[in-house]
Amino acid sequence: MRIENFEAFVKIAHLRSFTQAAEECFCTQATISQRIKNLENYYKTQLLDRVGRDVKLTVAGQRVLPHCEAVIKAIRDSKNELVILNKLSTGELNVCSSNTPGTYILPQALSDFHLLYPSVNIESQIKYAKDVISEVSYGRECELGFVSQPAETGLDDKKLHFEPLLRDRLTVIVSPQHPMVLTKWEGKTSIPLSELHGLSLLTSNRKSTTVKNVERTSGTKVNFKQVVALGSMEAVKKAVELNTGVAIASHFLIQDEVKKGRLLSFSIDDVSINRYIMLVHRKNVSLSPVARAFIKKLKEDLIANYPKLYCGFSGQTGSNSNI
Repeated sequence: MRIENFEAFVKIAHLRSFTQAAEECFCTQATISQRIKNLENYYKTQLLDRVGRDVKLTVAGQRVLPHCEAVIKAIRDSKNELVILNKLSTGELNVCSSNTPGTYILPQALSDFHLLYPSVNIESQIKYAKDVISEVSYGRECELGFVSQPAETGLDDKKLHFEPLLRDRLTVIVSPQHPMVLTKWEGKTSIPLSELHGLSLLTSNRKSTTVKNVERTSGTKVNFKQVVALGSMEAVKKAVELNTGVAIASHFLIQDEVKKGRLLSFSIDDVSINRYIMLVHRKNVSLSPVARAFIKKLKEDLIANYPKLYCGFSGQTGSNSNI
């Protein structure tokens, strides 16, 4: 049933005139009469009585009128809600991220977005990348996900769209007092992979695929003295500063510490360890106005803050780098 039919009936009920109702509905009397006929056919009863030039509601018309008014109000209210939402004077932004984007990249964009749209409720969760992918894939609470280059199983999820946003370079980090710095690495920016053999590696969790990533890229197995899992990359950075061991971390994590001289960062000779910061969302599902506005703001921030690392393209990537 078309909304115009309900509007015609309500107008006639209030104005008690087909002529005036036709004028206010910007149509001919023949058109408005047809609309009333359509509505009466829908309800299978007569809704209006014409008495001379006067128009009166039948008993059925009196019963139906409040419901027709409610239908019109509901549709108008729904349009108003979308107008409000599109202006972002209300709404929700729910995102989930793996550690690197969630801790070191998104906070600035989320803060900027909140200042622009203070009435939007924001919730950002940090999870393992595989859980982020699962969360977005099954359409639970989070509309948008952000991960460092997802595993191949994630890329194979046909329900998801992966968009590379930033290139994320991994580096070896050590304390300036580490024995290797004092004996071999001082003044260098790149080191041989073989010189990591026999050192203690610090990692956030034992399921991290960073070492496998390095080994696959280089074609060389690295025999660390021991691997110590510390639960988070913040704990890893602190332990490296205390000269407990070495770590392999995203350069996004250690920029401040390197600038202040608390950590040293090295690339590995002839081995490029790169991954992407990826935006993840469901395919074939329209993103909310809030989500679209946040993506726009995020990209503006990334272009401004990381112009050399911004990918500037969309689509799936065939990279073999893992999380």
